[in-house]
Amino acid sequence: MRLQYSSNKFNPSVIILSLAIFSLCSHQTTAQDGYWIPADPPEALYVIDAEINLEGAFVEGEEAISFKNTTSKPITILALDWSINDMHSIEVFTGEQSLSLINVPFRSRVTSPLFYELPKPIQPGSAIELKVKFRMNRVPTSGNAHIVLNNWFPRLWWGDLPTSDKYKAGFNVPEGYAPAVSGRLNEETGYYENDGVSRFGIFMGNGMKSESREVDDVLITALYVDAGYECARLCLDTAVDVVRFYKDWLGFYPYKFLYIVPGGAGPWGGYPYASGIVVIHGQEVFESAPLLHWQWITAHEIGHQYWGEYVMDPDTPDWLWIGLGIYADREYVLARNLGLDKHVGLMNRYLLGVKNKYDTTMDIPPTQYGRIRFDFNNVVVHGKGFSVISALESVLGKGTFQRIYKRCLSDYGRKRLGFREFWRVCEEESGEDLDWFFESWVRSNKYLCYEITSKECIRQGDGFLSTIHLKSSGTMTMPVPVKAVFADGTSQVKHTNIALRTSGLTFESSSELVEVVLNPENRFAMLETPLDETLDEIVRRIRELPYVGAGEDAFVLFEKALELNLDNANLWFKLGMALYDGEYYQESFVAFEKVLALNPTQNYHFASEVWMGHLKDLSGEREEALKHYDEALKHSEGAGMMHSQYNMILNRQWVEERLKTPFSRRK
Repeated sequence: MRLQYSSNKFNPSVIILSLAIFSLCSHQTTAQDGYWIPADPPEALYVIDAEINLEGAFVEGEEAISFKNTTSKPITILALDWSINDMHSIEVFTGEQSLSLINVPFRSRVTSPLFYELPKPIQPGSAIELKVKFRMNRVPTSGNAHIVLNNWFPRLWWGDLPTSDKYKAGFNVPEGYAPAVSGRLNEETGYYENDGVSRFGIFMGNGMKSESREVDDVLITALYVDAGYECARLCLDTAVDVVRFYKDWLGFYPYKFLYIVPGGAGPWGGYPYASGIVVIHGQEVFESAPLLHWQWITAHEIGHQYWGEYVMDPDTPDWLWIGLGIYADREYVLARNLGLDKHVGLMNRYLLGVKNKYDTTMDIPPTQYGRIRFDFNNVVVHGKGFSVISALESVLGKGTFQRIYKRCLSDYGRKRLGFREFWRVCEEESGEDLDWFFESWVRSNKYLCYEITSKECIRQGDGFLSTIHLKSSGTMTMPVPVKAVFADGTSQVKHTNIALRTSGLTFESSSELVEVVLNPENRFAMLETPLDETLDEIVRRIRELPYVGAGEDAFVLFEKALELNLDNANLWFKLGMALYDGEYYQESFVAFEKVLALNPTQNYHFASEVWMGHLKDLSGEREEALKHYDEALKHSEGAGMMHSQYNMILNRQWVEERLKTPFSRRK
């Protein structure tokens, strides 16, 4: 499990700065010739020859970077993710020609990215090969002198967009170290090679041993120290079974290699170290966690080789790859009857955040992401991320959802899949408009809570008729499964209505009803009881309520406002309007009555009487409607009130027209 992940997105200010820098240079460039980032950057091939020198504490090498311009525009400037300082140096060539750095150095230091203008543009369809010499004057190591190389070579920079590239890397393995690499060793060439990865990393364990197994064409290798051998062997055996399961289910595994390496001191989970390399923490304290933990975390991290490494997530926060990866390991533990404790635990992380009244909205701007003061990664990215995917599977049905799942792997392998693209695929495959689902789960802080309000079972002929009434006590509605269990051991499942806050479900059976179970398979993350909210919180939520399209939310707030004796006439008026918009006419009428009871301004008194007349007209009570219109005219001293959402102006002329013609709602 990746407990912390930072995804730096493209910063337009970098381009603005670089364009300013270009104007200072001797090169003659135009705005059209400046640096630009393709929506879909071309795939590159990196051929790297490097020396890892422990005695001198440096990594030095040469690489050839080649790619074809698959875009529709010429490329005149390239950027590399590398720095120039006391620790890093670089030379870049095309053929025999050395490329000049465009960045203006500050005291001989330049931070990433480095910009280079090419001798001639790379035209669409044309290819280029860069020769790069680089040196890093340190060998990154962990606390026990394991070598950890992630960002250890210059790589093309495309505004921090995640990309997938091919690699052939040759390097020395220092004596006493066991390697884990984002590639498989080609014995003939001596290179570690792959067909495309998003992150090419190297891990070398000091004093570690290794053991390997092969599943079809996938070589799985576990690195370990003697104290962690028993755990490493279990993880290796589990990985063999997991890869075989995923290949049978999904039809493929994204790489021909997989490495499992030990991590921290305790059984804290794990994370994807790089493409094809996963870390499992706490292997040396194997007995401190149950077998299920080691089996689950192995399946979990391998799932992220599909989602996160093979299919990349461009969003911030990047919750989608987390949720889809967890879905993979859930299918594995279900198939092996290992239980769902871990997955319920993930949902509970999110529900605890709801109980603590954290804002769990997922679709937020990056600037807001940096201001969050709670554990957003565990509560929202992991906890709610999986909860969204689990709920979606329940809503669409397993067959449809798995068709979506496999299509996304097929269409977006080695590409980027954001939640908006995922949303589109879900609608295309299901044939349904899913705004109601994604708006509730992803773009809001709403939460799910259903309660059983009544249940009865009566004899009907030779059998029984059971009726169960439920209400949504949370802030969203979903088709939540309700399981009725009968005395003869049989059961039936029906779902609540997403369009209604209250549902009445009936079941016919040959024996009596003995139990009702909400959400029997824990597919939905649901609170058992609704949140207690203060009057201040209700006031804030009413102020944030839109006038149009918020009928369901307005209904919930209406009930809470009644319970907490809201005494603000303006807010009751807003509730009345939002309830009218959602066709909650009785509740809207009560809201306008509340306005009148709170001694409103003349204008609000007038408008409330008009709307009460409208509502009586809509219910067919014409005589009552006329009384309210007459009363409204007594308070029509102002200019009236405009409702632009309905192209409507309430004034004396409007009311006089209503005395002649009943109000009707235009669709």
